[in-house]
Amino acid sequence: MDKIKQYTLKKESVNLDPLISVGKNGMSDAVIDELKKQLKVKKLVKVRIHKNSDESDDIKQAGAALAQKCNASLIDVRGRTVTLYKQ
Repeated sequence: MDKIKQYTLKKESVNLDPLISVGKNGMSDAVIDELKKQLKVKKLVKVRIHKNSDESDDIKQAGAALAQKCNASLIDVRGRTVTLYKQ
């Protein structure tokens, strides 16, 4: 993905609310399935990774893992929120 497209998606994502939450059960199959459904419908999705999650140590790595499992692109990481995009 080129930098201009990524920048545009980052701007769009600022006003979005997180649709998916990763909690104490981590990246379970249910979370991945729901994320895939949301990406299919909305294309641009924010995911909130809570402090009590197993993945809370490294948010960038968790975001990259989510993107890989859903065949999506990691657009942005801000705090504990990850933005994913699927074409």
